[in-house]
Amino acid sequence: MDDSSNFSKQLAEAVQKKTEWFDKDELPAVFEKYKTIQGYLGNLSNVLLRKGLIQKDPYKHEKKVKDILPVDKSPFLESERTSVVGIRLSDYDNTIEFITTYIKFSVECLSLDRIRKLANFNSCIPWTSLSGSADPNAKALGEILTTIRAGSDSMTTGMVNDIVSHLGKDFVDINAKLKDLTFLQRERYKLEVRQKIVNMPSFDKQKASESMDTAIAMIKKAFPGAFGNKPFYAELIEEIVKEDFTPEGNELRQLVIKKLSSQSSSVNKQTESAASVDLHEILMESLRILSGLAPQLEVVISKLTENKDAIEAENDSFFRRLVKMIRTMCGLPEKPIQYKVPITESITKTTRMETVNIQEFIADLDKRMRVYASFSSRKNPSYLKINQLPDMKVLEFLTKQLGDCQKLLIILTALDTYFKKVSSDMKSVKIRGMKIELSAIKGVIIKTNQQKAEFVSREEEQKHLQMLGIKNG
Repeated sequence: MDDSSNFSKQLAEAVQKKTEWFDKDELPAVFEKYKTIQGYLGNLSNVLLRKGLIQKDPYKHEKKVKDILPVDKSPFLESERTSVVGIRLSDYDNTIEFITTYIKFSVECLSLDRIRKLANFNSCIPWTSLSGSADPNAKALGEILTTIRAGSDSMTTGMVNDIVSHLGKDFVDINAKLKDLTFLQRERYKLEVRQKIVNMPSFDKQKASESMDTAIAMIKKAFPGAFGNKPFYAELIEEIVKEDFTPEGNELRQLVIKKLSSQSSSVNKQTESAASVDLHEILMESLRILSGLAPQLEVVISKLTENKDAIEAENDSFFRRLVKMIRTMCGLPEKPIQYKVPITESITKTTRMETVNIQEFIADLDKRMRVYASFSSRKNPSYLKINQLPDMKVLEFLTKQLGDCQKLLIILTALDTYFKKVSSDMKSVKIRGMKIELSAIKGVIIKTNQQKAEFVSREEEQKHLQMLGIKNG
């Protein structure tokens, strides 16, 4: 049996390296996964709300999440499905927002208890197996998705299928990392017990070697004085005794060190994988992220149309109605409706007035929405067509779309301001604001730009490796 103190030193070094790896690489990736999930969930909820398949939770913003808890799984009547699923998806989204806002993703802050809560939450909706599930929430969602897939709206069907697929994969990835983190936290706990109890001069190791029960009892007796109110995990104490005071202990300890050191092999493989990474797939993922604009643009189009109609109805007169009727009878196009809106330049902060033909602008948004929605499905002809292009052509297309979207966001913000001013000037006109949609659009643009930057960075890295003689695998 190896000396326990020497093993503790070796264990401490391995735990420290693994902790640094988690804090630097794994946990930031987990945080980003949760943020991505939040975006996908928002898009899914928007689609279901638009289709009338769920109802909006009227108290969503009044609910205060204080802990990571699974959503309610109690049964409900079929007639309650739209309202109950809407509320539970809202609660689900609120919890993810709590996770991304208030939980610090570091080894020090993610205790065993918190990891358990995250894992339970991650599994409360089985996104990879909604169909045929006995869980009330999964069953209801599965039926809702079946309704969408049975419809004729192939664009929405592709978008929903892609969202559900991403949600399933992302939670699987997160749970795999949390499982690895659980092992690290267990070894951190065991290391601390060794340092504060087992390796102390006052601990009689010879007596502890007499039997497992004796060793466990000795550690349990010393535990309160060393750890106060810290939880006593009998299972982990038993592992310590097996590793330190039994004949098979040496083999068990080697397995622990080997598993803790496993990330070093993945780190060593990063250079190799960098040369063989699929750059084209990273680039196409940017387009799939951009598809998140489609449901937001659909809502924006609806609000713009309603706002336009409300203003025109207020300004309507007998003469204008007569002119409109004559134009219709003669087959003439609708008279252009133009708004002069203030545009603020982001760099110079100067404001200028720009004339927006609202009909043309809405038509452009509608066309753009359909194009972006097609990117959500890998099987869509438009997606497949772009997928056949060289990377540089795809990058040019993506860059142009992002530039156009930035301009659209500026005009939409200006229109939102314009409509609000009209509403204050004309009290009888009811205007629908677009603050939520504009924020969501901005978020999608940022995420798409980040993915695009990832492609550019990886491409540069790959070129550098090729200069060093490391070729694509």
